[in-house]
Amino acid sequence: MSSPNDETILRSIRLFREALAQTRKLYVEAGEIAEGSYGWLAGDDASALSTGNSTMAEQMDDLHQGFVMKIFAETLPDPRAQTMEQRQLGRILLEHIWHTPVMGTHLHEAIDWLITTAQALSWYDVTRPFLELPSLRDSWGEVETMAARLATIIAVIDGSEDQTDRDRLRAIQDELQAAKQSSKTTHSPTSSLRSGSPTTSSTASSAPTTNHQADIDHARDAIAWLRGEAKRLREGTDDRSGISKDAAVKSTPTTSGGGSGRVATPAATSAVAKPAEQQPDERTPEERLAEARAKLDRLIGLGAIKNQIQTLANFLSMERKREELGLPTTPPSLHMAFVGNPGTGKTTVARIIGDIYGALGVLTKGHLVETDRSGLVAEYAGQTGPKTNAKIDEAIGGVLFIDEAYTLIDEDGQDQYGREAVQTLLKRMEDQRDQLVVILAGYPREMTRMIRSNPGLSSRVGTTMHFDDYDPEALCRIFDLIAAKAQYELPTETRRRLLRGFTHLYFNRDRHFGNGRMSRNSFERSVRRLANRIAAAPEITRELLVTMLPPDIEVPDLTDEQLEALVRPEGLVRVLCEHCEAPQVVDDEKLGGDVTCSACNEMFQVGWGSPVIDMKVSETPASAEIAQTTEA
Repeated sequence: MSSPNDETILRSIRLFREALAQTRKLYVEAGEIAEGSYGWLAGDDASALSTGNSTMAEQMDDLHQGFVMKIFAETLPDPRAQTMEQRQLGRILLEHIWHTPVMGTHLHEAIDWLITTAQALSWYDVTRPFLELPSLRDSWGEVETMAARLATIIAVIDGSEDQTDRDRLRAIQDELQAAKQSSKTTHSPTSSLRSGSPTTSSTASSAPTTNHQADIDHARDAIAWLRGEAKRLREGTDDRSGISKDAAVKSTPTTSGGGSGRVATPAATSAVAKPAEQQPDERTPEERLAEARAKLDRLIGLGAIKNQIQTLANFLSMERKREELGLPTTPPSLHMAFVGNPGTGKTTVARIIGDIYGALGVLTKGHLVETDRSGLVAEYAGQTGPKTNAKIDEAIGGVLFIDEAYTLIDEDGQDQYGREAVQTLLKRMEDQRDQLVVILAGYPREMTRMIRSNPGLSSRVGTTMHFDDYDPEALCRIFDLIAAKAQYELPTETRRRLLRGFTHLYFNRDRHFGNGRMSRNSFERSVRRLANRIAAAPEITRELLVTMLPPDIEVPDLTDEQLEALVRPEGLVRVLCEHCEAPQVVDDEKLGGDVTCSACNEMFQVGWGSPVIDMKVSETPASAEIAQTTEA
């Protein structure tokens, strides 16, 4: 590989600055999501105010600094082996962290400090919120994306990338995966069916379960840990062992608290650490409602669900106005049942419903508390009632979301623990119907059987929402949404590969079909493939970093040979003109490109489309090849 010219170096520096800014945005936005999802866990914890940070977003800003430092240190573990170009990236990184330039001879000392400090961090430490907070797990692919993008730029900026560099890039990917595997929620999952009576529905026992109580416990631990870790990282920048006094004071000031952008010397920083009060939500009810509805509109698919929620919100708004005018009202039962397979967006919609009800004043808070059987049923007789009541108390003023609710009721009626939890729940659902919304969620067949078998539930659950499996087009749009957020571009052949793969899996699905989770898994695997491909590139360009080519795409449960066979035949997709909404059938080789509407003659872009399944694919040799490979 030849030495880079000035233009190449400047381009790499621009890409590095962009990637650092994107990483900070990823962490800060994740902190905002965590605040909305789990702020209630720390609401009465006085230690929440002890770090000088008022929000989780600011704490996550502190944590992102450890993340980017760790990437730099693992890519260039030996300061003596750094090239001039790589030291320039070190300077950019220090400026990103400290918000002030580090120049001259102090740069070497500062980079030595950066690497020494970062090597003491673990990958698990700097990514833990994405591993243990359920609402952030979907962003793991973006975490891997930023790690791969930053490490690649660092490794190849000097134009002398070799096998050692490639091994380090691969090691970073492997260590991130190891961190993911070592997380509590991934490493030691516990079935929610273990609490209380071992007798459960035979149909439920075969279904994979998630322990939501363990999720909440881990989330509480992770939030408490985040406070301390953010403080430690921030204060750690004040203790720069090995940097001269002159460098530490004059050339390497630090920020005084997560991401405010203010610069302070070490002496000044220690004087700033005063408790900060939680920032109140200053949005008007109208703004909160508009934001919640915007979140709902941004969800892929779920057309029927969106219509139901909009109708219910309109009805509640009308009833509130009638009440203000002294007119009679008809308060509905707001408790709901969400029925659908995993990965169809039930938890996300439940959180949005809480936001909408909070904005409408139907609920005082509108927060979401997630649980399952393990969070309601105790191990010994007499403990289930108090445990269930305690969980309900957490949700007062908001929404209690009970996943796999059917596990509370068995078919033979022998589960006294589950029965006690249900009876306690029913009483509170009725007594505090103005303060609490309960959402029961689970597989369609089991949930229908549960509600029909219990008159108390059927009379209190006023609305049932059916979450259908995502079709191939929706799965592709979910992948595209995640990719766009990480600034990836998908060319036509990449889109065809995704659509063909997801179509095959969709039409061969069972009740454990992954839905949106499958799209996210596909994205994460594809990012790792892309990182391996560009590690051997002679020159890193923006196009290389942001373009996913067909060989990068990995679809779960399909081999590359199967995907190649699926893509080989010609195919058609059904799309709607964005101007007149007239349906069109076009060649799938137009995906990602522009076509002219046959009805209004306007040009529009074809992002994705619904595959035309009557195109006789079953008669093609490629289809036969797929069938043979799958059977094998």
